[in-house]
Parts: sequence; C-alpha cells; structure tokens
Amino acid sequence: MRVLLVYREYLNDNLFVQILRDGLREKKCDVECSVENFWKCDKKYDIINVQWPEEFFYWDTITDESIESLKVRINYFKKLGTKIFYTRHNIIPHYANNNLIKVYRLIEEMSDGIIHMGKFSLDEMKNNSPEVNAKNFIIPHHIYEKTYDETISQQEARNKLNLPKDKFIIMAFGKFRNWDEVKMVIRAFLSYKNSKKYLLAPRILVINNHNAGFKKIIYYIIRFVMSFFSMNVGSYEEIIDNFDLPFYMAASDVIFVQRKKILNSGNIPLAFLFRKVVVGPDQGNIRELLIGTNNPVFSPNNNKSIVKALEMSYMLVNDCHGEKNYTYALNNMSIELVTQKYLDAYKKVIDK
Repeated sequence: MRVLLVYREYLNDNLFVQILRDGLREKKCDVECSVENFWKCDKKYDIINVQWPEEFFYWDTITDESIESLKVRINYFKKLGTKIFYTRHNIIPHYANNNLIKVYRLIEEMSDGIIHMGKFSLDEMKNNSPEVNAKNFIIPHHIYEKTYDETISQQEARNKLNLPKDKFIIMAFGKFRNWDEVKMVIRAFLSYKNSKKYLLAPRILVINNHNAGFKKIIYYIIRFVMSFFSMNVGSYEEIIDNFDLPFYMAASDVIFVQRKKILNSGNIPLAFLFRKVVVGPDQGNIRELLIGTNNPVFSPNNNKSIVKALEMSYMLVNDCHGEKNYTYALNNMSIELVTQKYLDAYKKVIDK
C-alpha cells in the first residue's frame, strides 16, 4: 500500500506524523511525508492522508484561486483511484479566517475516510456537518513511544531545570494562545490553597527576552515578580526542543491542559507516557479520555471547578495514579495498536 501523508516532516516540531509514519513503515507500508509531492508528483497513491489542512499552503495566505487549485488536485487523485483520508485534529483552525475555514470544510466533504480521535468529534460532525459522506473511524491519539528518554527521574529533571525539589509542580505546557488562557491558569493557581504548589509555564508570556530596551526589562520584571508567587514562567515564543522536553515532563507532578476550547491534545498521551496525572477542560475528545481514565476535568469558565480539579490532582499524585495512566496508554494508545487501526481503516475504504 502506498500512502502519502500531507506533511513536511523536517520543518515541524510536532512529532505526531513522523511517529505515525514510522509505525506504518514497520507494517511494510510504503509511506511518504510531503506537501510538494501532493502538488507536483504524478505517482498513484492508494491513500492520501491529510493531517492539518494548513499544510497544503505551507501555513501561508490562502486565496480563492488556491482553494480551487486544491479542489482540482484532489479530484485528479480521486480519478486515479486514490482514497482521501483526513485525520481530524481540530474542528476549526486555531487562528481562523474565512478561506481557511473553507479549506477545512472542503477537505471534510471530499474525504473518503475521516479519522476521529474520540466519539465527541464524530458526533459533532454528524450533528453539524450532515452533508459529509465519508466513512468515519475512531482511532485514539498514539503515545510517543521510543521517542524520548523515559528513564529520567524527577530529581534528575529538577536538577537540570533548576526547579525546587520539594514542590508540587503543576506544568502548563505548550504555547498559550490568548489572554483568556493566561488569566484562567494564573487565577486558578493563585486561588488553589497548597503551600507546596509551584506553577511551571514555560510559554505563557506574550513578551520575551529577545525584545530590545524597555520590553526586555518588562519581561524580566514580570518573571521576577511572578517567581515570588511560585510561578516559573517564560515567553510563548520559546519552543521547548525535543531534547529538553522529557526533562520538563519528568520534573512535573501534574500536567495542566490550559485550553478553554479544544478538540484534542497531544499533551495528554505525552503525559500518560511519563506517568503523570492530567487536569484538563471538559471539552472535545479530551473530556471523554480524561473522564474514562479518572483524571480530573474542569469547566474552563468556572474558577472553583478548576481549583477543585487541582485539589483532586494532588490526591491522585499521592495515590500514584500516573502509573494507571501509563498502563492505560500502553494498552489502548500504543503506536503498534494505533497504526494497525489506521491500516485497517485504509483497507476498508479501499475495499469499499
């Protein structure tokens, strides 16, 4: 089976597609990751699997003409017998505009198969996009096996990152997308009564130390002031590289998913792999995943709800609930299991 994953593997820091690619190759599948091949290659693929529709246009400006070109190119492949698959990471783009939303809808409507990471996504599409005729599959987000050093101890990680040894570290990982997320996390953390609490939010600030003059001074003043409230913060523009990432995970006690609106989160399978408790919003597919694994969920617009979830997470950490998350992930979200489900989905649509 020849598969094209529409993705530029060497220009992205999200390893989801690379790990999926490697898992499919281990099952003797001929897989390429490329955007250029979609537009310029005349090969016949059995499957073209779209991940993020923005990739078609290199995350750049989308015109009406480019949308029409995309439609023509997809029809070209479909006439060759290629089946179009779409892995639904988001309902709508994080930074939406009219043309990008049109592209999302076009991909859904032209797909032969759509992969959802939870039942919520499938139900949402059936209710709000009944015109989509693709065959639907529910396949969970895989964990990041054999990707990071999972043997790093908590004390080793805290030493490397210069973090306190005896604190209850709550980490909000990933880039904060707006002020609502910033206010939600800081307000809940300050309201949470625990003498050992410590917030690690490496990408929360919307200014950074690369700015010159006054802005740079403000950046360091904010970091200094927040440190008095046991908050270790950094700029949202600072990407955590894949070497340092496992140290941040290992150092933490709880992973706080800081989104107010969300469909999926790669931070959850990553946290499960590192045996961490997760606190997240009662939104999208992550709600069913967290509830199904007995991790705390909260209402993003209810501060008391978030504080209660943090209180529960402290008890779960002391009860070693992270080990249960790890076991669940191995049994239900392993790359071997997930890639087999992808292959089965591909084959079902091809046979049909």
